[in-house]
Amino acid sequence: MDDEWMRLGAAIREARKAMRLRQADIGDAVGVGATTIANIEQARTRAITPTLRSVARVLGWAPDVIERVLAGGDAPEPQRGAATVHGEAQVLEAQSFPPEGMPLRIARALAEGSTLDTTIVPLGPGADMVVVVKGKPTASPEELRAALLAWEEREGHLDRLGLTADDRDQSQDGT
Repeated sequence: MDDEWMRLGAAIREARKAMRLRQADIGDAVGVGATTIANIEQARTRAITPTLRSVARVLGWAPDVIERVLAGGDAPEPQRGAATVHGEAQVLEAQSFPPEGMPLRIARALAEGSTLDTTIVPLGPGADMVVVVKGKPTASPEELRAALLAWEEREGHLDRLGLTADDRDQSQDGT
């Protein structure tokens, strides 16, 4: 059993280094210290925990990779310079994780829970606002439904923000 955990720790370390991340970067992204990441990489932690699952998500691994590696399978090839923030289909192309300028608290929020909805609101020719609605990992289905209803109410306000000044003037003039 020790060899499997050592192989998993080595795969995590290799993936982290390929993404040019420090142990502290991964720890910050999942809400733990660098020592916890070091313990995982050195196979001192031998349990599949929510923290280990969060580390795997930050590395862009599919949900079953931990179990596959522990069963003797191979870890995915490390993604050099790419970091998956939440879900395999949503990959941020970046030299490091979090992307330059992204606060770690935002990266951590993106890595946790389920994505309920997203939208991009144009703010003008030079900027967009990105909104990601996340469900907390501990939320019940009823709480997630209530959050989506609350988001739907607020989304209309954001849609109006997407109008340019000319569009707003025309809609007020009735043209």
